[in-house]
Amino acid sequence: MKKLKSVLAILLALVLTLALFSGCGGNQNTPSSSPAPGSPADASAGSAAPAGEPQKVIMYMLSFNRIPDDYSKVMNAVNDYIAKTYPTANVQLDMKLLGIAEYQEKVTMALQSGTPMDIFVPLGLQQAIAQNQTADITAAVEQYGKEMTEILKKDFSSDPYAVTSKDGKIYGVPVNKAYVLSPTFIFDKDIFAKTGLSKDDIKSIWDLDKVFAVVKEQNPDIYPYSTINAAESVIQMIINYEQKIDMLGSSYLGNSIIPGVAIGSDPKVVNLYSTDIYKKYIDLMHSWYEKGYMPMDVSTSTAQATELMKAGRLFSTYGGYADGTGGPTVGTLWSFLLGKNIDGKQIATPYVDTSATSLAMCVSSKSANPEAAVKFLNILYTDEFVINTLLYGIEGEDYVKVSEHVIALPEGLTPDTVGYTAALTSGVMGSNSLMWVNTSEEDYASVQKAIAMNATSEKSPFFGFVFDPTNVMNEMTALSNVASQYLPGLQCGSSDPAEVLPQFIKALEDAGIDKVIAEKQTQLDAWIKANK
Repeated sequence: MKKLKSVLAILLALVLTLALFSGCGGNQNTPSSSPAPGSPADASAGSAAPAGEPQKVIMYMLSFNRIPDDYSKVMNAVNDYIAKTYPTANVQLDMKLLGIAEYQEKVTMALQSGTPMDIFVPLGLQQAIAQNQTADITAAVEQYGKEMTEILKKDFSSDPYAVTSKDGKIYGVPVNKAYVLSPTFIFDKDIFAKTGLSKDDIKSIWDLDKVFAVVKEQNPDIYPYSTINAAESVIQMIINYEQKIDMLGSSYLGNSIIPGVAIGSDPKVVNLYSTDIYKKYIDLMHSWYEKGYMPMDVSTSTAQATELMKAGRLFSTYGGYADGTGGPTVGTLWSFLLGKNIDGKQIATPYVDTSATSLAMCVSSKSANPEAAVKFLNILYTDEFVINTLLYGIEGEDYVKVSEHVIALPEGLTPDTVGYTAALTSGVMGSNSLMWVNTSEEDYASVQKAIAMNATSEKSPFFGFVFDPTNVMNEMTALSNVASQYLPGLQCGSSDPAEVLPQFIKALEDAGIDKVIAEKQTQLDAWIKANK
């Protein structure tokens, strides 16, 4: 469970990844706004609402921001707008806003106990499908999701549901975002300026040691580096991009297990953890820890990198971002969120593997209203007002409009003091192309550029392969338990690889990693043959 809880936090920097920057196409600013002619609203509105009470749709929504005591005003604004603009949909949102520490636990409890839940974001989509946690929504998408499908085809892929389907059936709606994420070094610009070093000299993770050495010497009370949150490291993303590794449908989020990868164009599936490649990067993390560059409790602390940086106790962190600028826009966003002078620098070239498109909004297999859930998703993915209200709250209270695509916090308020904001959720729900940004029109343009990178970035030769874990579910569960025991310490640097890595590899073998690798190899070979 500890591993599952930590999965969500990394999205702050990854999935957040951070297509955290978002843009919109339109001008609906208040619940009373009329839909523009030809907009998705036009297709659904126009006749009186059907008789009967609206169907309630319960959505478990993740927030990386402070959870307000009462967010009913935001939910009511969305529901009033939907009732007026989409009367024939006849749906009403019941949003459960959850923080990163409790999201997966609450989702798991709902799936196991039958607690009402209609929409959620599974962490490990194919595993959720294999465990029958997600409903078959094929017919509902065809009937009620036409507008949603069109925007997905425009922004995401010509065949958007290929990544969320099994045996021709649709089990989820992919998050419509720029899925090409660039590992980005995020740092305090004022502290860096005093080092006398140049940002241009930072080209990869291997250039950071000299930066940290100077920062530590000049600022003995400040940590040069920390992972994005407790027991969480995106070192796996760096490994993947620098070494062109395809995780073949697995995910590094939350220190999840990656049982079998393909390296470069070689179709042989191997155990990454037993390679010299993996050891080289883990040794680097441990060296940082030993030199005092990271907090001693980095693998167990509840402190987030955002908290430490805001408090002036941390110089840098890193995460995966889809901002289209190579780092500066990331710095602008973090500056906005923390009230500090933050900068960003891309430190690896994007590489798109089979796991890049695995984040999806799904309907629970136990949902009492799967069709109503899809109707709401169709609105969420295509309506500018709905998505931005859920992200930013009420205009005039929680944000003010600066320009067509830009909002700002009301004067005197911060993300911690404003009544409502879920701005950091933008990378894990809906359509990024409809989201406003909280920086500048230039950053809005960078979002569109990042979305365009979906089609132009280098992709793994195995992109499109989807691993079905049905035949090895017992092994996958056992491997996940092993990962939760060993990966936090190894990938955050607190464990000595010379001692712990061999133990980890042995535990993986005992848990059945070779069987999973063999199953992946069989499926990959069949996919390659079918796609020649």
